[in-house]
Amino acid sequence: MAESILNDLRKMESYDNEKAQGLLEKLCQFYFKYKTDEERCNFGDTLVKNGGAALLVQIFIKFSNMGFFNSNSVWFPAYYTLSTIWNFSDASLAFAHEIGKEGLLHYLIAILEHEPYKEKLNQKNVYYLVKASLCILHNAAKVPENRQLLRQENCLQKVSYYMKVEDELLKAVSIMLLGYIVDESEASLIMDESGAIDIMLKLLQGALNSQNRRCRGYRCEEIAEGLALIATCEANKVKIYEAGAVPMLIECLEEGSTTEKMYAAKVIWQLAFDESLREKLEENDKLMKLLDTLSTDSDRLLSIAASGAKWVIEKQAEENKMLNIGNTGKHIMISYQWDNQKTMVEVKKRLQNAGLNVWMDVEKMAGSTLQAMAEAVEHAYIVIMCISAKYKESPSCRTEAEYSFELRKDIIPLMMDKNYKPDGWLGAILGAKLYIDFSKHANFEDSIHRLKKELGNHVPSSGDAVDGPAVASTTKQENGNANDSDVFLWTKEDVEKWLKENQLDFCLNLFTEYDGPLICQLQQLRREAPSFFFKSLRREMGFNSMTELLQFANALEKLNI
Repeated sequence: MAESILNDLRKMESYDNEKAQGLLEKLCQFYFKYKTDEERCNFGDTLVKNGGAALLVQIFIKFSNMGFFNSNSVWFPAYYTLSTIWNFSDASLAFAHEIGKEGLLHYLIAILEHEPYKEKLNQKNVYYLVKASLCILHNAAKVPENRQLLRQENCLQKVSYYMKVEDELLKAVSIMLLGYIVDESEASLIMDESGAIDIMLKLLQGALNSQNRRCRGYRCEEIAEGLALIATCEANKVKIYEAGAVPMLIECLEEGSTTEKMYAAKVIWQLAFDESLREKLEENDKLMKLLDTLSTDSDRLLSIAASGAKWVIEKQAEENKMLNIGNTGKHIMISYQWDNQKTMVEVKKRLQNAGLNVWMDVEKMAGSTLQAMAEAVEHAYIVIMCISAKYKESPSCRTEAEYSFELRKDIIPLMMDKNYKPDGWLGAILGAKLYIDFSKHANFEDSIHRLKKELGNHVPSSGDAVDGPAVASTTKQENGNANDSDVFLWTKEDVEKWLKENQLDFCLNLFTEYDGPLICQLQQLRREAPSFFFKSLRREMGFNSMTELLQFANALEKLNI
């Protein structure tokens, strides 16, 4: 029946009439006909395959060019078109991807920017048009390919206006949308005085209190998902905690659906990366008991999130996982985000065919197997890190990446998103490392050749044989890096210059008495007593965040002393 509706719409030359309105209304009702998320997703995917998403975008653009409020014969069919796009872009990522490809995002942002709509936001139909546009953009932003399109449209500045309006729902949707596209340097855009995080928590509490677990149309898990997303930004973690999120998250963990529990655990996982919050979370006995119980849940995704949060909290509190330091090991480890599995399975196959021993999780680790991840990092002599926007957003990937960094494993970054620029914690870990392009636009054969060549420049430390021959035996040259004797001769002024060159101005006052010999001793301490080294930086020298700690450790690593 849906295909018949699409065919009838394709035959029409205009859509500002009752017949088109009736067809579009019937198409819109399919969302409510299906009762499960899986059914709605399947229908949205089918619409894409049948050209329905592209057709709806074309129809919407025609209405936009005519003027939505030119007449009722325009507005009512436009309303059903907009509603259908809104619903199925939420249900189906394929649908959300398609509307970006078809150029809809430009028109939605133009709606948000239109001054007459801003002035008449209190009018019912105008409010619906703006709200739907924001929500569709939020759905579209879940697709990495759409995020670059949104940035090109200057979406950040245009959406930030709606964080200053009185309407709480528009504020909440705006912050969730911006959470997908801002980088760490732009975090102030979603950390202003709009109170958007407080509003999101108010929505979450409202959903928890309601019989259908919804508030203003948003489900508990959707709000928790939004909190998990914006919590990836370091500046938001403390704000979310101080706004009172943890008691609500505990309520989700206790009484929510499996999906609610999973996203609530993900929020906790993200918060746990902030050292100032880690101890507070660990002291919450109720929270820790829930995480312990859920870490063995039969649902794999929930088990991953709960065990991951618990592992990060306890790993840093006990500081007992940093004994295996350096590039000793027997295999190459691949750290990747799930969307890139197909590509990385092929990479693994090609490397194994070249005689290399490669470790790669292909079954999403959970529960006790999170320990397998730790052991995989510990036993690696090199880590291939597949970076992308989703890699940075994933607490699981961050757990692997930071653990690899703490153990001072050599890292080879592969770029999976062509236009992605790593920032924040991921940027600090990677430093100035050059990446190998494995995005969908790259030549795979050229990229795999570069990867094999680069792996040949990394040899495991003596005493730990590699299972299989190395690609090459060339010793890596650190051209341009200071050597031991150079650094030992540094004056205090040289240390200050080095800190500034590495954008470490935030800790200049901590190293005013340091000269070259002391820097060399500090690096030696890092190698021989890493647990004490990291603890001293945080607790005694006053480093304020994990990002600062990683930036400093990365600068030390580049000295090659």
